[in-house]
This record gives sequence, C-alpha cells and structure tokens, in this order.
Amino acid sequence: MPRELRSQAELREICLRALRRKAGFEKIDDILIQPRDASCGGTNWMLAGFRPRVDNTALRGARDVIDHLRRSYQLRDSGAGDAQTKQN
Repeated sequence: MPRELRSQAELREICLRALRRKAGFEKIDDILIQPRDASCGGTNWMLAGFRPRVDNTALRGARDVIDHLRRSYQLRDSGAGDAQTKQN
C-alpha cells in the first residue's frame, strides 16, 4: 500500500491529532519528527520525542497508533522541492 507523502509540518499535525486521543498523550503540544534513511525499505521518518515527555507506559500503549502512522505516511524530502525551484 503506498504511503501518503506529507511535509514535516503536515505530518506533525496528523501525529498530534492521532496521539492526543491516547492515554498519557492528552497534553502533548509538540512532536519531534526525525528523518531517517529508508534505503533498505520501511519508513523515512520516526517520532523522536514529545513535549511534554510521556512515560513508557503511555508510549507502549500508543505503539499501535504510531505503527499505523508510520505505515500510512512518508515524509516529503525537503531538499527535493528546493532543487525543483532552483531549476525553474
């Protein structure tokens, strides 16, 4: 199944909206999304942090939501848009 391509800002909002429904995540107001190498397959991003921090129990309870988000969305390469702009 192809993943939807999203900017980091769009992906952040999608993740915030989905995770705030889970116990322990109700008060998060920021998520750190970290790009990663996906040359071996898999997703090209990961959730690297939450503000305020969440405990491990909440994180384990949200694993299904996080896995679903990572299977559903791909992070748009920010450099690709810049290269296209420079060519025009």
